[in-house]
Amino acid sequence: MKLAQVLAGREFVLTEAAVDEFFKRSGTVPLHPRLENALFIYDEKARSALADLYHSFIAVARGAEVPFLLCTPTWRANKERLAEADIEQDVNADAVAFAREVKDRWGSWGDHIVVGGMIGCKNDSYRPDQALSTEAAEEFHSWQIERLCAAGVDFLIAATLPSVAEAAGIARAAEKTGLETILSFTIDRDGLILDGTFLSRAFKEIDGICRTPPFGYMINCSYPSFFRSEDEPKSVFSRLIGFQANASSADHSALDEAADRRAEEIPDWGDRMIALNRKYGVKILGGCCGTRVAHLRYLADRLG
Repeated sequence: MKLAQVLAGREFVLTEAAVDEFFKRSGTVPLHPRLENALFIYDEKARSALADLYHSFIAVARGAEVPFLLCTPTWRANKERLAEADIEQDVNADAVAFAREVKDRWGSWGDHIVVGGMIGCKNDSYRPDQALSTEAAEEFHSWQIERLCAAGVDFLIAATLPSVAEAAGIARAAEKTGLETILSFTIDRDGLILDGTFLSRAFKEIDGICRTPPFGYMINCSYPSFFRSEDEPKSVFSRLIGFQANASSADHSALDEAADRRAEEIPDWGDRMIALNRKYGVKILGGCCGTRVAHLRYLADRLG
């Protein structure tokens, strides 16, 4: 199923809450130091825990009768990191098969679940100075994108991007596959991408270098208040299709190494997200760091 079909005629589509960060904080299953949760699929306990978390998210969407975007646990499964860890399995293809198994568990309702192939930036998501150039990014990310595409994902999504240059390279690499692609940026509390670029400029620049522009753009790993919706031009809302927000309004630098994360009240988080949907038509909503099933349920109960 294509994203265009899922979003057509819908005002609200649900996606995940925190996944990697959930396991990092809960300590139930240890994350790999370089590959995060990508290897969970090869361990019985970890695979079951990951599937259970996904199913808890999907159950919220099922209860609200809204589509759900399910992403593969491949955010860090790029060629370089897999080689460094001496991993010989085709992690990306196996992760797609795992996501399909999760989807299939929902029987005929699984038709409402769309599987996205997840990729991330090469280096630190909060360090735009470490981002790749457009040309280097196109070459670097093509390897993983091609494997996710060959494994049969419905769409591609690149998340927690701190730089327009690397995002542009990802867009170029993804364009060659013909799959619908979402690029999701992290923004600071002034509403700027972490490299200092306005969203409007980023969207225009990336759209302009692609014969087939990305399907749309999202924001993730940022609190909803960071997005200055009242200051954004209309052009932003014609391309912004989703938001996966952190539960805390603290800065990324404070959150990244914090032993104890202070989360805002769910109604504050949720009402800000709902306003983006109702006032500006941002359809795909979900959570990032610090969010749980309860955050998704708050959205679904009011928008589903």
